[in-house]
Amino acid sequence: MHIIVKGMHEDIMTAIQRNDRKLAEDVLTRDNEVDRLHWLVARQHNIILQNISFAEKMGITIELAATSFLISRIIERIGDHVIRIAKNAVNITDKKIDEEIVEKLQTASHLSLEIFNQSITSFLRRNVKAANETIDNVSKLELKCKEINKLILKHKGEDVISIGYVVESIRRIGEYSVDISESVINHIIGMEK
Repeated sequence: MHIIVKGMHEDIMTAIQRNDRKLAEDVLTRDNEVDRLHWLVARQHNIILQNISFAEKMGITIELAATSFLISRIIERIGDHVIRIAKNAVNITDKKIDEEIVEKLQTASHLSLEIFNQSITSFLRRNVKAANETIDNVSKLELKCKEINKLILKHKGEDVISIGYVVESIRRIGEYSVDISESVINHIIGMEK
């Protein structure tokens, strides 16, 4: 799920940078895969809850199954925000967007994706320090998003609304990544008790 959503995020930002409507529309089609994988994780989690012996057969604990399900749900929501970016990107691909705005969007997007990647890495490596760093980095992302919002207020037109939605989703991806990191910390601390 992480790899698919990461690829969607990278591609939609490339589509915005290059004014590539076809790539933006392609990203919209990939959300179904993320949804299917989330439902697979949810189904496995429910099976484990119904019969605890399945957890042993799968080589995991009930706590790990619950954390995996929670993180899967968060990744699915991040995918939904990438789709929101894609829908708004389709609206602005035919418009000439200020290069400074596009550059700042790319910077914020890169940081948001970095935070997302770091949160997943902290989960896979069971690394509390990395999870805490992710939480600390989201304040930098929020500042970058505020800068973009101030910059777009100087412009007029409906494309400003679409850009605002893109900025909001980039910020939300960072915030959801913090939720992943907090789940990782709770899981690791719970394992130590």
